[in-house]
Amino acid sequence: DIDKPMGGLFLMTIFTSVWVIFAEIALDNRDYGLIGLFFFILITVFVYHYFTFLKAQKKLPDAAPETSDATEKKKDNRLLFIFGLEGVTILVVKNILVNFHYNELFVSCLALIVGLHFFPLAALFKRKFDYYLATWTCLIAIGGIFFTLLKTFPEYFVTAFVAIGCAIATTANGIRLIGVGRKILNP
Repeated sequence: DIDKPMGGLFLMTIFTSVWVIFAEIALDNRDYGLIGLFFFILITVFVYHYFTFLKAQKKLPDAAPETSDATEKKKDNRLLFIFGLEGVTILVVKNILVNFHYNELFVSCLALIVGLHFFPLAALFKRKFDYYLATWTCLIAIGGIFFTLLKTFPEYFVTAFVAIGCAIATTANGIRLIGVGRKILNP
């Protein structure tokens, strides 16, 4: 049972790092690295818990081999379809933005695609929390698109705003996964 929160925590560590890198590149040290430092501390907590779970996992008895029934196979296929569609959509959108000279919208559009992918994941895994992540991320992304098109704020600020908003979402999910893992290990 600890495998799922561990895998999710691993992904949230990577995705939080990526969003923070986007933000720090956009800010070009205008924040004196404080946002990076703040999230670095949180990412370190994620890494610590990942290895804590990994160590605990090694002490657990081996699980019985999983029998994969038709429902699980269907769920796995849907998950692969969601991630595949997300990847293809990102590539297509990036290509369209570059060809129509709207590349400044890429981070916001990427965030929108990521936010939208949480809706089918929420339905697939019946996790209410994913609906909150999806809504938050989509609202941040849509705000970024409008701010960019209306030129309300400088491009670097909008990119950082969207990236930080997404890093907050992945961080919240990482914290949730730490709680899930702790509950599994200490019922």
